Order: sequence, then structure tokens, then C-alpha cells
Amino acid sequence: MNGPVGKIIGVGSALGGRVVTNADLEGIIETDNQWIVDRTGIEERRFVAEGEDCVTLAVDASREALANAGADGSSVDLILCATSTAPESMPSVACLVGEAIGAPGVGAMDLAAACAGFSYGASVASSMLASGAANRVLLIGADAMTEVVDEKERSTSVLFADGAGAVVLDRGGGESGFVDHILGADGRMAPLLRAGHPGGEQKLYQNGREVFKFAVRIIPEMVEKLVARNGITLEDVQYIVPHQANARIIQAAARKLDLPEDRIVVNVDRFGNTSAASIPLSYPEIFEKLDPGRYVITVGFGSGLTWAANLYRV
Repeated sequence: MNGPVGKIIGVGSALGGRVVTNADLEGIIETDNQWIVDRTGIEERRFVAEGEDCVTLAVDASREALANAGADGSSVDLILCATSTAPESMPSVACLVGEAIGAPGVGAMDLAAACAGFSYGASVASSMLASGAANRVLLIGADAMTEVVDEKERSTSVLFADGAGAVVLDRGGGESGFVDHILGADGRMAPLLRAGHPGGEQKLYQNGREVFKFAVRIIPEMVEKLVARNGITLEDVQYIVPHQANARIIQAAARKLDLPEDRIVVNVDRFGNTSAASIPLSYPEIFEKLDPGRYVITVGFGSGLTWAANLYRV
């Protein structure tokens, strides 16, 4: 890209309707609050309630993002939804969002890159805006991870949760927008983190130790690469928004980067690991605090194994 593309003009979020604390899980699996907090940093998470799923979460987050942007569905040219937990193989979640927000005839597709999905989607959206194929994109990250988690499996059931986040990206112009992206994947590491279809028999499996080691290495690596090749410094970066997999991963990566805690967004303690939703869920918390001319780096990693990062100029 020759300059920033895809200015964020609206943000929105949605969470599952059930608040589930660590104490609530004590009656389901062999665990306790301190064990969960020590290993994950999570104190509570949100699960979908009756009548909710990945689609309803995506719709609610999208409506909020559009309202925040002062726009409506008819102003959108393309809908992208990063998700791994669509309730059906088809139609796509993005298609159903389009119908719900009043955007008939608008291009819509899902993108599956697990917890790195939103960062992958930001790259795709930026490319579509830069090419002129779209002038405004609704980009969503939405997952109902409880649909693929075995509630009796302690290593995963304490981590994952349900939510959605959405941003409205305008082609616009000027100095604000995405300026660089990193995308990567290595199928050789696929056995480390995988799951079947929502409602299916193959529940989510994760080799926590190996995923932890990978994440702690890849987060600083991507951040440093984006900074170096764009001629900026870490001091120019106002916030780093990592995938909210586990507080210990984020803390270890922050130490490697030698960054103060107030410049790394953390909400896993309240929301749990919401997969593709975790990065856009963070945007409403920082959107009004962003300083023009500074940068935000978003970093995702997940099943595949996939990884991706984006550099955004405010």
C-alpha cells in the first residue's frame, strides 16, 4: 500500500448473555478460582445464553459499530466475518449479518484463520479498499467457542468464551488507516490446536505448553518486524492489542518487548479467550483514547497454526 488505507470510523462489541465466574466452574470440573487465575489470569467469561450463537453476537456487534459510525447497513460495500464457529456450514455468518443489518446484495464472506482471523480480515479489507473494490467494509470477529469446547476438559473449558467485535472501515483518505500487515501459517503445527464443527463430537484440543511457547515467541517477533520495516519505534506505538489467549502469554511477550503494562490492552480477565473476537472486542476500550499520528499494533495467533499482525496509524 502507498499510504494508510481503511480508517476506523465505528466500533462495536457483543458478549454472550451468561456471566460465568471461576466459582461457577468449580461445580463442573476439578478446579478452583486460584488455579484458574494463576494459570490464565481469567476471573470471569461470557457464554452464549439461550437463543444466542455466533450469528446473533456478530449481528449485535455490527449494529453497534454502524451506530457508532453514524452509518447504516446500506452504506457498506463488503462484509467480512472472521469466525471458526459458524452454526452452519452454509450460509456464511457474514451473509446472515448482511440480511440483519439491511445490506441486501452486498458482498459477504467468512474467513477462517481461528484466533488470528480478525488480523487476517484486516489485511483482506485493506486490500479491497486500496484496490477500489470497496469504499466501506464492515469487518467482524465473532466466535461462540463454547460450541466446540468440552465443558469437562479443564485445560480448555476455563479459557474459552463467546463474543463478537466489529469495526467499520472507510476507504476515505488522509493519514489514518492500516499501513502494514503480516500473515503467516504453518500446517505442520496443526495438531497443537484443533476442533471439529460446532455441535460435533470432535471437541477442541490444545497442547497448551507448545502453543504458549509459540505465542510468546511470535508476538514480539511480529511487533518488532512491523516497527522496523516501517521506520518507527515502539515509542510511536500507543497500544499493542494482542489476541487475548492467556494473561501469562501477554505478560511474557510484554517483558520481551520491555513495554509498560498500560500500553498493552488486556481484557482476558473479564472476557476469556473469545478467539477471532478478542482483538475487535478490545477496540471499544481504546477507540476514544487514540492520539492522531500514533500507531496501534494488533497481533493474532491461533489454530493452523496461524499468525497475523497489523499496523494501524491513528
